[in-house]
Amino acid sequence: MSRIVFPVKYFEHNLVFSADGSVSAYYELYPFHYDYRSTDDQLSLHSSLEAFYWNINLDTHTLVIPEFQNLSEIEESLKEKMVEPLTEAGHQYIQACMDHLAGKKLINYRFFIGVKLKDTQVKGIPIFKELIYLLKDFKRYLTDRSGTDVPEIFVEEIQAALSKEKFVYTRLNGFLDVRRVTATDLEWLIRRGFYRGLGEIPRRQNWKPQAIPAPETKHNKKVIRPGRDILTLTEGKFDNSYGRQLVVEQHLDGEWKKGYMAFLTISHIPDKSHFPGIEWLYCLQKLSFPVEASIRTESIEYSKAIAQVANKKKELKAEDEHAMESGEDTSFHIVNSRQEALELENDLRTGKFPLLTTSIVLCVFADNEQDLNLRIQLVRDLYSDMMIQIEVPYGDQWRGFNEMIPGADRYITDYIHYMEPAAVAASMIGATKQLGDGQGHLIGMSHNLPVFFQHDRGPKDKRLSTTASAAFIGSLGAGKSLGANLLAYQALLSGSKVLIFDPKDERGHWPEYLPELKSITRIVTLRASIEDRGKLDPLIGIKTPSEKAASAETAKRILQFLARASDGTYEAIVIGKAVDYTLETASPSMMQVLQVLRDGLGTVPDKKQERIEEMIDVLSYLAHSGQGQLLFGDGTQEAIDLSQPLTILQIEDLQLPEESQTDFGRMGIALLMAISDFSRRFSNQSSDHFKMVVFDESWRLAKVREGRAILEELVRTGRSKNAAIYLISQNAKDLLGEEIRSNLGCRFVFRCRDQQEAEAACRILGIDENEENIDKIRNLSTGTCLMSDLEKRVNEVEIRIFDERLFHAFDTRPGAKRIEKRESKEEQGIVIHRTTRKAIVP
Repeated sequence: MSRIVFPVKYFEHNLVFSADGSVSAYYELYPFHYDYRSTDDQLSLHSSLEAFYWNINLDTHTLVIPEFQNLSEIEESLKEKMVEPLTEAGHQYIQACMDHLAGKKLINYRFFIGVKLKDTQVKGIPIFKELIYLLKDFKRYLTDRSGTDVPEIFVEEIQAALSKEKFVYTRLNGFLDVRRVTATDLEWLIRRGFYRGLGEIPRRQNWKPQAIPAPETKHNKKVIRPGRDILTLTEGKFDNSYGRQLVVEQHLDGEWKKGYMAFLTISHIPDKSHFPGIEWLYCLQKLSFPVEASIRTESIEYSKAIAQVANKKKELKAEDEHAMESGEDTSFHIVNSRQEALELENDLRTGKFPLLTTSIVLCVFADNEQDLNLRIQLVRDLYSDMMIQIEVPYGDQWRGFNEMIPGADRYITDYIHYMEPAAVAASMIGATKQLGDGQGHLIGMSHNLPVFFQHDRGPKDKRLSTTASAAFIGSLGAGKSLGANLLAYQALLSGSKVLIFDPKDERGHWPEYLPELKSITRIVTLRASIEDRGKLDPLIGIKTPSEKAASAETAKRILQFLARASDGTYEAIVIGKAVDYTLETASPSMMQVLQVLRDGLGTVPDKKQERIEEMIDVLSYLAHSGQGQLLFGDGTQEAIDLSQPLTILQIEDLQLPEESQTDFGRMGIALLMAISDFSRRFSNQSSDHFKMVVFDESWRLAKVREGRAILEELVRTGRSKNAAIYLISQNAKDLLGEEIRSNLGCRFVFRCRDQQEAEAACRILGIDENEENIDKIRNLSTGTCLMSDLEKRVNEVEIRIFDERLFHAFDTRPGAKRIEKRESKEEQGIVIHRTTRKAIVP
């Protein structure tokens, strides 16, 4: 094994001090989605990367690192949020999800960029002392490299490096969305390499390398001496005797285990490759196993690049002339190289771009040699389709291992490419197939990746600070209600409060099918009957001054709307005064407002008497007939109790007019106004609990102005109230109002058969309305959707329910409940496998 000094001397903040005296600053690139974007969007992303490589003018080190997801941490986090009486059922559900993922290597790709800072020198000392400093600094370099003395770093060097890092960070953020890594990140990036093929490394908590102030100073400059504890990151026994692979042995869980890794290099990339289409790093995420990547670049400015190409042309010409003088034919290699040099020179003179000396190292690893060899072949097959050549260099495996360490140098120099910034940017570093929140409940699978969903992440995430509201769009039977119901159940398990408007009575059976919900569920029926009188009366149940003001406004709007009294008219003023007077009584109600109006008839001017009497008659008739009874309580009724975690509001036969209809369905619109007030009260409850309002068949509300106003208000104010609105709709077009769309966090689009609906669904997802995306949406299988998460990443998700009870409860197919009740009798003595719908006889 070739001897290589451990390349890292010390790290602090996001700075890595290398053994060769250089300093690099490392950053993590926030991932972005790439699939389902338009060609223009993809070209724009490529242009940002190209601009970075064009303008940075410093050596860079890019790392693509797969991070294993810790399922036990996710499981424990979910269990900590469980609330009684759902704890037992919640633990069973979470265990079913974890069982489904057991044995799978779940990873998320993370992307890091290191930038080597320009040499840092100590300034401000006399010339003679500066010469002494340079001599001693050279001596320090020799002792550092040889390891014969304790390494030293001037504190001023660290301060100077931090100052230069600020400039690099500002410049980098002008092209890419990055964050500074921490000492914890650097510790993980270095140490994890020694555990490849063995799973996730055991984490150290808040570890950073030690550094002590030196007892003396040099030239009045403070010095620190990094400790040797940084070498504790280099654990394990290595065997490099295989030639084309590296074996590490670690003592884990009381026994010695071996990990197998191989370092591959890209030896050829086609010069004239079309973009999009040759995303030579992003393509690795198609594989079902993790692959690491390290890309190192050194920038050659335009003038130097031209000079080097000119010199190369002279060398090739000399070789050509020598062959002719010897009477031999010029080799194809020389002819081809001269042509490539000529083309490169022309491109350089036209584009005036810098050249990047680029080397690319990939790492494949496994827990046994057979799997390692299979994975190497799969990587080769993947790249062969792109005309990219892969080598597994013999004898360079230890060099490849060290080259992937942050702060290290380039050790494999046989496979260097001279690339344009555009060609390096075509790697699409940062593009990801990852979807969801990375924590929370498992809602399904995106290809071979799990999708986790945390209901309240949007408002709580400081970086996002966005709404948690969501939309579920799709045709009948596509699976949208199933998905929304699953998320509502998961929210209940985590202690949230849920209010569901259920116009089709598809959830009233939940307590029967899911006994754990029985004691926490309140089902409220809203029928045109005397038993349900006053349940939507906005004046009943007022508790706070803010509720009083909002309820008064709602009552006035309802009465004016039903009486056809425009704002500012005498009739509207009379109604307002009656509501205000009623609110000062002990038990205000809408029927009491009518009584106040009757009692005040004697004070009405003669010319207004007939109109006010007519208005009272209309309101009195509506208050005693049909669904109007829901709005007019007499003060003896109690407000709907919102104290239970789950409230299901069943409103039957809600008739709403079309936008062009002015008179038909006025009572339906008045009920919407009351529902708005009811929803507002629910959302305004204590912010300690996350609250979710689910509007099924929300297209009914969205098709009239008043209904859209309700949705817009609740969606807009949800974030500040720690609440979310979930909209379930068959029609994507109904949710295209900018006020609603811009305030949605996540969007779930299921199958939309109609062409125009599919186009509208593309706009909701924020993806291009091209033929490919439209066909995809129109042909999604049942239960599968395109999801846009909080980061606006879009990908395909198959919603999965891992508990058969939940599937039966959430199944909204016609006749499904009758069929399932019959099946449940036949399943006595049969165990239902939680991850499928197959019955397994024990």
